[in-house]
Formats: sequence, structure tokens, C-alpha cells
Amino acid sequence: MQTDTICALASGPANGAVAIVRLSGPQALEILNRTVARARAWEPRRQTFCTLLDGAEVLDKALVTYFAAPHSFTGQDVVEFAIHGSPYIKGRLLELLCAYGARPARRGEFSERAFLNGKLDLVEAQGICDVIAAGNKAAHQVAMNQLGGKLSARLQEIKTHLTELLAQIEVRLDDVDEEMTPLTDDFITTRTREVIHHLKTLADTFCVGKLIKDGLKVALVGVPNSGKSSLLNALVGFDRAIVTDTAGTTRDTVEETLDVNGQKIILTDTAGIREHAVDIAEQEGMHRSVRAMEKADVIVWVTDGSLGVSEAEKALWAQIQSQHKRTIVVRNKTDKTPVLLDLPAEVKGAQVIDVSCKTGQGVDTLKAALTQELNAAQSEDGLLISNLRHYEALVKAQTELEEGLLKLDQGGEVIAEHIRGALSHLKELIGEVTPDEILGVIFSSFCMGK
Repeated sequence: MQTDTICALASGPANGAVAIVRLSGPQALEILNRTVARARAWEPRRQTFCTLLDGAEVLDKALVTYFAAPHSFTGQDVVEFAIHGSPYIKGRLLELLCAYGARPARRGEFSERAFLNGKLDLVEAQGICDVIAAGNKAAHQVAMNQLGGKLSARLQEIKTHLTELLAQIEVRLDDVDEEMTPLTDDFITTRTREVIHHLKTLADTFCVGKLIKDGLKVALVGVPNSGKSSLLNALVGFDRAIVTDTAGTTRDTVEETLDVNGQKIILTDTAGIREHAVDIAEQEGMHRSVRAMEKADVIVWVTDGSLGVSEAEKALWAQIQSQHKRTIVVRNKTDKTPVLLDLPAEVKGAQVIDVSCKTGQGVDTLKAALTQELNAAQSEDGLLISNLRHYEALVKAQTELEEGLLKLDQGGEVIAEHIRGALSHLKELIGEVTPDEILGVIFSSFCMGK
């Protein structure tokens, strides 16, 4: 209930020099005056240096900012306390705020109130979570396009086109005297196809947007002693994996995250795969290698460029191909005397990169190849979607319109009903007609204090 006044730590649970405690609701100002040593007339949006009291004792010296409704994040009266990051001070201040009439906020409740009070729509609200979680430049840009309203503006534009088309159809359905010029099927089809194109173009960016948000999963696979661990070390720039001349050193998967030009790459070095394992540990390692391939977005097949391709490698290549995923072939150890590799015929169409982990040759080329598809897909606005809920709503709206066109010969009322269905999906995406239970699920995924 928005009649409650809520409070929470807004700066996260980790200790630091400064922490932020947020208070929002109709009693915020009253509770503030009970917390400070001297009540005063608070000037909105102006930080004030205050003494916070715990009974007769000083709890902390703090910077306090008051935001008067409706000019605040939540649209209510809001108070933010910038206090020292002591766990005791943070906990005790929250206890005092609750003793004076507030209650602990639920996850995402500040953002939920901002949405309910019209301070931001549902797309922008979910952008808050993505901005907080962004671990690289590309993910940050996608999230800022959401939080900044660019994606919402694009969705509103699409919704406006559909609303205008629906209005033209409905006004003619009500024109029993047929005083208006009828809409032709070509006109309705053209306008509907334009909207479908915009929906599909935006939805098609999800495959890349999701990779940018979550990171591109790359599995380094090959037979034992092909140089997978050396390649992992060369890509990350330090000795992350153990490297020896003994084949089969890697018995388990080794994972490391790499930032390449603002893109998140999750590298997984795997145990070498060969026909017969020498022991149970190596057998389990090979099973984990297969699972890593199954989970990967891109497979990097590492071969020893100084040797010919063995029968075991040809069998491995067939196994890789069965995954039906983008694959890059790395011919490793090219600092040695190279030989003409007898690559399987199917490899001829794959991207082949010559690499020397010893000299660094080809490492940057491989990094560029890995990030290539992350830069490939974007809408005409340069926007990407990275949220599954957004993707599903766009696809449902597109499907509604396509089904409507198939039934165009059944009359205006039928196509109008499908346009209403498409609009309903768009409105739910933006948050104009979202059921309460869906809002609860969305905001419960937020951080505490957000």
C-alpha cells in the first residue's frame, strides 16, 4: 500500500565509507524530524548536514536530502540519508525509522511506486535493474536506452501507428450509412505490414541483446595438448590455467570472464577430448567438456597447427558440428614449423584463424571474431532488447497482426480484433495494462532499496 512509509538501504549490503538509506511515503518528513537533533523547515533537493540521534545519544553525522512530492523518484515525499558505512549505523538507523512509523521496503518497492505514480513506465523501470547489473560498456548502453526512455519511445511510436489504423477501421464499422470512403485491403495490408516490420526488426535483436546482457559463452575445445589452456591464458592476459607438456593436464572446466571492447565474453577451457580416457577423472572431464559445448554460444575448436589433423580430431569435429553452433577453428602453435593441415571438408566454410600463444600472433584477430556477432544485429534506431518479457510481447503482437492479415477477407471487425490483441500485448509490455501479479514478479527481482 502506498499509504505506508517505507525504508531500506539503497547502497547495497557491502561495507564502505558511505551508505545511503532511503525513506519514502506520506510520513517521511515527520519521521525525518524525529530522527535529527533539530527539526527545521527542509528545503527540497538541498543537502543538509545533520546530527542523527538515537535517543539522547548521537548516532551519526549525516548529509540529509529531502525531495518533496511529486518531484522525487517515487513521486512521494522522499528522504535520503548519506551516512557512514558502519554496519551498526546502517542497521540502527533502519530500526529507528521503523520505530518512528516506517516499515521495511519490499524488493523493488521504491521502483514499483515510481511506476504506479507515473514517474516511469515498466520498460524504464526494468532498465534500472539492467543498469545496476551491467558489467560492461555494451550492456550499460543497452540498459541506458531502456532507462532513458529510448526503447519506450520506440514502442509508443509503434503503438500509435496501430492505434491510428484501428481508429480508421472502427470509425468505418460504425458508419452504417457508408458516408466515408472504405479502406482498401491494400491500404490495411500495407499499414499492418509496416508495423509488423518494426516489431520483427526489434524482436530480432533479442538474440544479440541477450548475449550482450548475459555475456557470450565461448567453449575452447580440442584434443589433449592442442593448446586450449595456453589459448585461454593468452586471451585473458595472465596464467589462469595450468599449462604443461603432458597431454591431459586439464581435467575440469576452467572459466574466466573477458572484456573485449566493452563486450562480455565468458571463456571456458575444457578437458581434452579423445577416444579413450586414461582414468575416471579424465572421463568425467570429457563429459564436462561436452556439456560446456552444449551450453556455449560459440565453439572454438583448437588444433595444433604444427601437426596434421588426427582421426581423433576428425571425430571431434563431427561432434562439434552436431551442436549446430557457430564455430571458429584456431590453428594453434603456428610459431613452430607449420604443416598443411588436412582439415575435414566441412571446415572449409568455417572461419580459420592462425594463432601463436607464444608470440601473441592472431590473438587479437580471435577476439575480434568472437565479438563480431555482438555488433551485428540492431534495429533501425540502434536499439537492442535484452529482456525475455519484452521479446515475448513483441512476438505475440507480431503474430496477432499476421493472423489478422490472413483473415482480412472476413471483414473489418476481424482484423480490428487482432489489432486490439496486438495493442494489448504492447500495452502490457509498457505497463499500461499489466496485472498486479505480473508487477509483483517483475519488481520482486529488483535489488533491495531500489
